[in-house]
Amino acid sequence: MKQKDTSHNAAEPVSPAQNPFIKLYDMPGYLLRRGGQFINATFDAEMGKMGLTASQLAAFLAVSLQEGMEQRELAARLNWDEATVGGMVRRLEAQGYFERRSSPKSKRGLQIYMTPKGKALYKQAEPHVARIQVDVLRNLAPDEQKTLLYLLSKMMGENNSYYQTDAPE
Repeated sequence: MKQKDTSHNAAEPVSPAQNPFIKLYDMPGYLLRRGGQFINATFDAEMGKMGLTASQLAAFLAVSLQEGMEQRELAARLNWDEATVGGMVRRLEAQGYFERRSSPKSKRGLQIYMTPKGKALYKQAEPHVARIQVDVLRNLAPDEQKTLLYLLSKMMGENNSYYQTDAPE
């Protein structure tokens, strides 16, 4: 197995002379992209055998929290475009996990529900999802985990239990 270059992780400050990549390693965009890669690899290692992607799991979670959303509402909740959500919902419906029903809210809208098969898969996935969250944050102390989640939430403008846009700081 290839040894990972950890020279940029040292406790002592690293100069560009010691590591010419330090400028790259200092960039927030680079770090966030690497964080995304780490999260995806952690997710794939845990969930790969179930055949669920991270995007599909997000849709499962959203529908489990609020069944009966229309596709446009689901897209808005996930911050995705409607075409992407529409394709995913069609695929999950074809696999028997979701079903779409006519919406009383609009003539053209379809509400999304999990089927019993979808609910069973989601229930099976829940403990794995919890384990992923622990694995992703494992190198951080509890106070660092809260700080990271607060800062990411603030950066993305997400109102959640870590950050409220209307709350005093």
